[in-house]
Amino acid sequence: MNGEIKPLYDKECTCMACNQMFVTKRLRTRFVKVKKLHSDFFTEYKDPSLNPSYYEVSVCPHCGFASTEMFSSTFSVGTKEAIKDQFSLWQRQEFGGERTSSDAIRTMKLGLISASLKKEKSIVIAGLCLRLAWLYRGTSNHKEEERYLAQAMKYYKDSYQHADYIGSQMTDMRVLYLIAELSRKLGNQAEAIRYFSEVIHHKNRALEANLVEMAREQWYIMRQDIKEVDNH
Repeated sequence: MNGEIKPLYDKECTCMACNQMFVTKRLRTRFVKVKKLHSDFFTEYKDPSLNPSYYEVSVCPHCGFASTEMFSSTFSVGTKEAIKDQFSLWQRQEFGGERTSSDAIRTMKLGLISASLKKEKSIVIAGLCLRLAWLYRGTSNHKEEERYLAQAMKYYKDSYQHADYIGSQMTDMRVLYLIAELSRKLGNQAEAIRYFSEVIHHKNRALEANLVEMAREQWYIMRQDIKEVDNH
C-alpha cells in the first residue's frame, strides 16, 4: 500500500439547493507554496496548478448549484425557485476531480451566478469577482481581468456602505484598502488616493499595521506617478 500523501483529498458535500450528496476535491495546505503576494492580495504559487482558488467552489453535479464556505446556510424567499429555474437545463457535469485553470474559471462563474441568484451578501459576491479577476490574470486575459476587478470594486463599495462584511473574515480597513487598490488598478487615481487616505488615518490602524504600510506604499507610488506626469 502506498502511504504517500497527495495534494488533493476528497471532501463530502451536501448541496444547499437540492440536498443531494456529492464529493469534491480540496487542496491540502501543506502543498500550498507561495511565490509572491501582489498588492491586491493575488497570490502567485510556486506550482500554479496547486492553487487553492481552483478548488474553492463546490459544484453540485446533480443540479449545478455552486457554493463556497462563505455562503450563508439560509435562502431568502423565492431564491430556491429562481435557482431551480436558472439551472433547469443543467446537464450533469463533474467538477469533482483535478481542475485546470479553465475549470477553475468555470466553477468560479457558477459560484458567482449561484451567489447572485441566492442574493448572497455583497462581500461574498465581491470576493468571487476578485478571485475571477485573479484567475484571468493567471491566463493573461487582461480584458476579463479588468471587467471582474471593476465588478469586485462595485460590490466592495456596496458592502462597505451597508457594512455587510461584519461577521466575515474581512475588516472595514481591508475592504477600504481593496476599494483603493482596485480603483488604482482601474486608473481612478483620485478615488484611490481618497480611500488609501482613509486606511492610513483609520482609528484601528495600529491593529493592521501591515495594511497601513501597503496603503502608504501604493499612495507614495501614485504621488510619484502624478509628479512625473506633471513634469512632462
